[in-house]
Amino acid sequence: MVTKFLKFIKNNLPYLIIVSIVLGLIFGYFSKPTFLKSYVSIVLFLMVYPMMINLKFSDVLKSFNNIRPLIMSIVINFIISPILVFLLGKIFFVNEPMLLVGIILIGLIPTSGMTASWTGLAKGNLQLSLVMISVNLLLSVLMIPIYMKLFLGEVVTVKTMVILNSLLKVVIVPLILGVFTRSLIIKVFGIEKYNQMKPNFSGVSSLGVLIIVFIAMALKSKTIINQLDLVALSIVPLVIFYVLIVTISHFLGKKFLKDKDGISLVYATTMRNLTIALGLSLSSFGGSLAVFLIAIGYVVQLPVAAFYMKLVTQEV
Repeated sequence: MVTKFLKFIKNNLPYLIIVSIVLGLIFGYFSKPTFLKSYVSIVLFLMVYPMMINLKFSDVLKSFNNIRPLIMSIVINFIISPILVFLLGKIFFVNEPMLLVGIILIGLIPTSGMTASWTGLAKGNLQLSLVMISVNLLLSVLMIPIYMKLFLGEVVTVKTMVILNSLLKVVIVPLILGVFTRSLIIKVFGIEKYNQMKPNFSGVSSLGVLIIVFIAMALKSKTIINQLDLVALSIVPLVIFYVLIVTISHFLGKKFLKDKDGISLVYATTMRNLTIALGLSLSSFGGSLAVFLIAIGYVVQLPVAAFYMKLVTQEV
């Protein structure tokens, strides 16, 4: 029963995120949602920790067998993407510093469990995808404080230790516990049992995403509903960002990589880790407009991923 429920959530996540956004907006508008802040840390752990159980450190060691696409993903994720979101943020959010924070967080944190899922659906190189997830996510831990200070130091007060503390709670601790949990499950129950349990971890993480989106929307509901112009303002640069990243990655993949590796590159650069971005935003900047922009990112990112999958599978 639980497995079916989690599978339903994972398979219908794009639609359920929209439902969570709507319910969060309604709940927040007609109530006082400030009490939800006390649940943020628990839900963030529920959201990130299960995802980390499925992350394999051993894949990082195998990455040097196929180094070109890995390097290309790093260049796109940590040079091209941050520059793009910074420029878009400066153009569209000159008077909204917290929306600038949101789009920069989206641009700084690449790859998620969805990267592997979409790569598999689009018939890309799944093993390479796992390598890219591992390496890029680990690199983001080092790069986020540097870029946040560089890009936002003059826009908002960025305390490096606050960012590092958020990374510790949202990424590093769940990562360490995830690796330990994975090893323990395999040691006690065996690899076959772990593979049976693996989809449930993604389902729990997806459930956490729905809850955190609900909380984020509820906390900013009155601001959003009373300022619908912010919704239109937020969607335009996000669409531009995702279209540019897909186009750049697809072009480079076509020119320099095998077809399956090119598909992996696109999803490793296009699928931003909105889960961690949302967690960092909530823990570092509270219930600011940054969480709203990141939540809107789910609505834009998923259709882009689906459209690209349809495009490449038709080519095949």
